[in-house]
Amino acid sequence: MDSSDQQLPVTVTELSRDCILDPSAPELSTSSIHIWQFPLTIPDGSLNNFAALLSEDERARAARFRFEKDARRFTVARATIRSILGSYVRTLGRDLRFDYSNYGKPALTDATTDIRFSVSHSGELAMLAVTRGCEVGVDLEAIRDNVEIDKLAERYFSEYEHAFLRKISLDRRLRAFFRCWTSKEAFLKAQGFGLSRSLESFDVEVNPKLRARLLATRPNTDEAETWSLYDIPTEENYAAAVAWEGSITEIKIFRCR
Repeated sequence: MDSSDQQLPVTVTELSRDCILDPSAPELSTSSIHIWQFPLTIPDGSLNNFAALLSEDERARAARFRFEKDARRFTVARATIRSILGSYVRTLGRDLRFDYSNYGKPALTDATTDIRFSVSHSGELAMLAVTRGCEVGVDLEAIRDNVEIDKLAERYFSEYEHAFLRKISLDRRLRAFFRCWTSKEAFLKAQGFGLSRSLESFDVEVNPKLRARLLATRPNTDEAETWSLYDIPTEENYAAAVAWEGSITEIKIFRCR
């Protein structure tokens, strides 16, 4: 049975901004997903503390950004990810090493921990989903009203999703669009295929009154039974979703304000 049809227990823990560089990761079981939400804006005097956690390649990449705000967001995101993951594997964040799949999905080089993770950021927020022993994908999107949702849905969504979106009232359509988008992106990221897999090859729940779930997959219909989706409660003008394979019995959310 798809666990998205069940009521998963979800806990939300509010943390101070200080947790970004000095997190204390709780014990992570194989039946849990931990989701960390953190801001990408920091006081000016703190940037060097974040940059110190980056690898040489990451610092070089940050220097190539055209706009300073983008370089700062990248630096904060990568440093925070290193800090949190380091807390789980009991290693200094700066010492972590990463491998990347052919489709760009990151993984810790030291696979003995069996820690899996997924990252997403949009606007001024970022999210990191962490699991042990099961694949996971997370997607976060700032809700913007300047996107041509009907054209994008026609191009990227499945026939079912596009048709259902057109039935929704205009005042709910924008949020439904981003709910659908984050669900689809989270599923692709969890599988590790990125956009190499067609967005039309599967259907997700579009109706905002119902729980997020994977409705159908093509050509392998069995995927819908083994993968699950969940809408992540987040800031008012954002949408977020997490996807995972297998059995998860709880989700814990940690918000660094």
